[in-house]
Amino acid sequence: MSFRTIVLLMLSAGLLLGLFSWATGYKESKKTGVIVFYNVENLFDTLDDPHKSDNDFLPYSSLKWNTEKYKNKQHHLAKVIADFDKEGLTLLGLAEIENKEVVEELLRTSELLNKHYRCIQEESKDPRGIDVALVYSPKFKPLFHKILRPCKEQDCLESRDVLAVKGLLTGDTVWVYVNHWPSRRTGTEESKDKRMLLSAVLKHSVDSVLSHSPSSKIIIMGDFNDTPSDASILNLTKEKKIFNPFASLSTAEVGSTKYKKDWQIYDQILLSDNWKQDKKNSNAVYKSNSAAVYHPAFLHYKEVLHNGPFRSYQGKKYYGGYSDHFPVYLEYN
Repeated sequence: MSFRTIVLLMLSAGLLLGLFSWATGYKESKKTGVIVFYNVENLFDTLDDPHKSDNDFLPYSSLKWNTEKYKNKQHHLAKVIADFDKEGLTLLGLAEIENKEVVEELLRTSELLNKHYRCIQEESKDPRGIDVALVYSPKFKPLFHKILRPCKEQDCLESRDVLAVKGLLTGDTVWVYVNHWPSRRTGTEESKDKRMLLSAVLKHSVDSVLSHSPSSKIIIMGDFNDTPSDASILNLTKEKKIFNPFASLSTAEVGSTKYKKDWQIYDQILLSDNWKQDKKNSNAVYKSNSAAVYHPAFLHYKEVLHNGPFRSYQGKKYYGGYSDHFPVYLEYN
């Protein structure tokens, strides 16, 4: 076949694609990557760990947590993750997982098997035995990881550590920080100092990274138990090195979780300012206005948004759902 013939065939193919696009409205999509955070609400196995307060999540506990309920929850969570997999899931931060094994079993469910996801997790000093983890696709190449443990003088907070992972993503050096800050269970004012301590520890690490390597990209994700307008989050963004794509989201109709009658955006993903760079100067760029809460009808209790997330438990009542939080996500080009 001559070169001229090949060129003519290529032009013809292009013309046909153009006619098809005009007739159907089809546009060739620009492949994006997706970054997700999901508080999965007490993903415990059914085994007793003598080093953790996991007694509620045992077969003979008041919650009657058993293999059937555990597997049901795993498949539910896998369904959500599989939805993101279709869209190019790259990084997934998880909160409220008991150990690395429950995450690895999640990744071996039929919905996620052979997707080649891997995870990083470290045990913390949280009294309830729940931790954070980072799940990543082959697009992300981890180099090393460490934990940030919040300490004031010699007194360390018995809480979830911050998981910090350094890796390569589309040629960029990226630091990912996965968080689950202390809850407001004891009261907002009574617990805010603990969240401010986490914020200070996290900011110190981020400032250090950007000081030594300004081109490094930062991803801060988590359930912060604070909103974008609270002091602990504003502390991270006040110097304009970090921006919060979730700060502009309204909670009038939906948030990432619902407490009583009020929606809140406690789950957020923050980025360093260099995620906004022009594509010519960077391999991965934040897709403007892509930050969102993921809440299809099957994640609503009885498929009604007003009812809030379809959770596993409400108190001791078993609902058999997914989580008391919706996942949050954003995209990059």
